[in-house]
Amino acid sequence: MKKAAILFVVVILVALLGFSLTGCGFFENTSFGRTISSPFRKHEITYQASTRFLYSTDGGSSWSETIQEIPVNTTYYLAVEMQVSQSENTKDEKTIVATITIPSTTVLDCYLDDHPGVSITGKTDAVTNSVSYDFNVVAGTSPSKFRAVFECKPLSEGRTKVEVVYDDNVSPNWDATGTIKYVSAQNEEDAD
Repeated sequence: MKKAAILFVVVILVALLGFSLTGCGFFENTSFGRTISSPFRKHEITYQASTRFLYSTDGGSSWSETIQEIPVNTTYYLAVEMQVSQSENTKDEKTIVATITIPSTTVLDCYLDDHPGVSITGKTDAVTNSVSYDFNVVAGTSPSKFRAVFECKPLSEGRTKVEVVYDDNVSPNWDATGTIKYVSAQNEEDAD
């Protein structure tokens, strides 16, 4: 009997406390009734990415976003521009890892921005005949543009897809691909 009386008193006290705190934001009205929430709860920060693929066949003097036809064994430049935005400011910068994979291509050089500097080395996968690079992209509410430039040479004819995959902080919906068509050097000469 004592346990039932104590439980009854506790239920009454919780109910009274709930009614007195309703105006303080501790309780929220939902379609399922009233639920307790903390005024100190953290909002989940979401991340979105934007990616651009740019191609240059003139040594980087001019760039195009259209699907390119590049003759095999011809050097061209591929620039990948990335930005990761976040839904709200935080006191610490969030770094997102972006993995760029380039198949069917020899990457002669890789560097950041438009100026060759320190070359960046990728990981070669002999099974998939591709090269992958991991870059740390800083997220923000007004993110800066991150740009990696690759000096490339096609290995064989066919369409190839350059992939950018962001880490688990970013939804896979924001991953991106850029298509390039590698053509025979003879076909390119015949077209002239």
